[in-house]
Amino acid sequence: MPSTYTQLKIELIATGEQTGTWGATTNTNLGTALEEAITGSADVTFASGDVTLTLTNTNASQAARHLRLNLIGTTGGATRNLIVPTIQKLYLINNDCTNDIVVKNSTGTGLSLIHISEPTRLRRIS
Repeated sequence: MPSTYTQLKIELIATGEQTGTWGATTNTNLGTALEEAITGSADVTFASGDVTLTLTNTNASQAARHLRLNLIGTTGGATRNLIVPTIQKLYLINNDCTNDIVVKNSTGTGLSLIHISEPTRLRRIS
């Protein structure tokens, strides 16, 4: 049976597969895939259009897997969409674009992230 992949595209090696090479796959799972999901940061560049992030069946680096997304570039003066994969996933998103960005999955209506010219911080509310 070939490898399968989790929702975060972490490779699950099948029993008896990758004899003598499974260590490299395991190291990539731990050193790339899990690290990106827990602490990773990726720039997502807008160029006057919407951006769709996808996840493919590989444990190589993928922007959609990262915890933090820094939105950069130009929106062409309009509100744009950041379309993320339809999985249960936490994102921390910083909008450095000059206009609002709507974050949604392919079937949702989205959440608008306004452009804020000053730094924001996470706050705990009791």
